[in-house]
Amino acid sequence: MRVRASGAKAEFDRAMTFNGLPLHPLVVHATVVCLPVAALVALGYCVPRWRDRLRWPLLVLGIVSAGLVWLTSASGHDLNDTRFATATGLLAQRIQHHADLAGKLQVATYVFAGLTVLAAWLHHRPGVVRYALAVLLALAAIGVVVLCGMTGDAGARAAWGQ
Repeated sequence: MRVRASGAKAEFDRAMTFNGLPLHPLVVHATVVCLPVAALVALGYCVPRWRDRLRWPLLVLGIVSAGLVWLTSASGHDLNDTRFATATGLLAQRIQHHADLAGKLQVATYVFAGLTVLAAWLHHRPGVVRYALAVLLALAAIGVVVLCGMTGDAGARAAWGQ
């Protein structure tokens, strides 16, 4: 939220903005960087000799990614409600497609973040648990990168057209 001074009275702007710009396109850039980096670290974590070194970066990046995806989603809903609520036609379809993919990305990211916490917690567990967790983590990492790309592409098409 942004506070604007209007004479002696301060008005609160409902839109989530930063220095007058909508927050969503700004936060998207942090998410688009952090989430694939977290996924790469997760894939590296699946390599046994790198596991000890990547445990804590994986945990931090997983949690930060979940927070960024939440903030990106909240700011996207706000941007839609304040600027695009009356959109019709092709723009409305593109925004809806972007929002649908973003919802899937949000769920996938929360699952991924949960797996990073589980991997850090069960780090020293040997055998089948370690192997199964590595496979699930790798699949989740690949899934969030694919969904991140698809969601970003749909958002760019909504914002900039073909």
